[in-house]
Amino acid sequence: MSRAIARQPLPSQPLYGQGFQCLRGGCDDTCCNGFSVPVDKQTYEFYRLLPVSEIRSAVDTHVRKVPGSPSDNLYASIEMTADKKCPFFTAQRLCGIHKEHGHDYLSAACSTYPRALNQVDGQLEVSLYLSCPEAARMVLLDPGFANRHTDGPAVPFRTDQFSKLARNGPDSPHKPFSYFTEVRLCMGDLLTDRSRPLWQRIFLLGMMCKQLDEVTSLEGEEKVAEIIQSYQQIVEEGTLRTELNHLPANTAAQLDLVLRVADLANRSGVNSKRFNESFQDFLAGIGYATESTAAQDLERYQHADNAYCKPFLEQHPHILENYLLNYIFRTLFPFGREASAHSTPKTIFQEYTLLIGQYVLVHGLLIGISGNRQSEFDEKAVVKTVQSFSKTVEHSPGYLQQLLALMEDRNLTDMKSLAELLPR
Repeated sequence: MSRAIARQPLPSQPLYGQGFQCLRGGCDDTCCNGFSVPVDKQTYEFYRLLPVSEIRSAVDTHVRKVPGSPSDNLYASIEMTADKKCPFFTAQRLCGIHKEHGHDYLSAACSTYPRALNQVDGQLEVSLYLSCPEAARMVLLDPGFANRHTDGPAVPFRTDQFSKLARNGPDSPHKPFSYFTEVRLCMGDLLTDRSRPLWQRIFLLGMMCKQLDEVTSLEGEEKVAEIIQSYQQIVEEGTLRTELNHLPANTAAQLDLVLRVADLANRSGVNSKRFNESFQDFLAGIGYATESTAAQDLERYQHADNAYCKPFLEQHPHILENYLLNYIFRTLFPFGREASAHSTPKTIFQEYTLLIGQYVLVHGLLIGISGNRQSEFDEKAVVKTVQSFSKTVEHSPGYLQQLLALMEDRNLTDMKSLAELLPR
């Protein structure tokens, strides 16, 4: 297999998110709906000084301090209305606070979204949450998205709050953080190596994560440079293709995981009409019904993949690559960001397992949806699927913990099982 498109080297510091521009009232799925919005202490104090007005009344009714807040970043939150909308959302589908008082009165969360801000070695990185439709289009549909950036932000946004690369501590697993940049660049090379199918690239990513996970002390970090060099050599020399081709696929287990993980999302309490629409689209594509058998569902799933999804992705190889690359940038994969009050530290291989769980669900949903859309399966359907999935799960640490626990409970955390799950 030859490279379909020559790709530019990935940037060491992603900045593409700073070029994002909101569609404002023209958005497919406004961020002012369905989210729990945190309010930092500075913004909360601004809100308490607002003069008497409709906006101030909404503040008094809907903005509440978080009891026992662990940080100033999560000092308060905006309670949604009964119909799951932000109380400041206007009939013109705009932010009332921004309209009345300007950008300076936006909370850090509202000012930066959908940008994901991470600080690495003193440098601010700006990637994107794909839960925003325009951000999803910007990332998924542009073959060179990672190298896109402006000389400065397209519009102003706050940069005073950001996540940091996790660090070794007494309650967290040891990770070779000093090699973060080298590891990420090597993983970028692995993922964009189109001389081999994407599932093999993802599998090699897992092998690398497994080896890095075995570096359990500062003294053992001397092995990391050798690990990186070995995978760089795999990319340069194209080795292991024949060996990996012999790894079997377990499409039945893949479909079962997609159904279970999607059901978990629907039961997680997240109300997402768009995700439910995508899931129903998927079920229709595999002919899922109370009277259908697992064998029949699997047969239709495989047909949809071979007849519609694979041909489409072969014509658009950058789409799933871009999804994975943005994930790597956004989450500081495979090392992770500093644990928030809502998450717990994970090992490098747990970070990989979590990535696989989400990737298999996204790819599996696309397979089923292609079976329903058939010749009308297009980029628009892909963007809606990824965006609605991302909005449902990426901002829910509790759901991600449940996903990881589900995969561990079903013994889907070894390389053989994960390889079998990967769509071919």
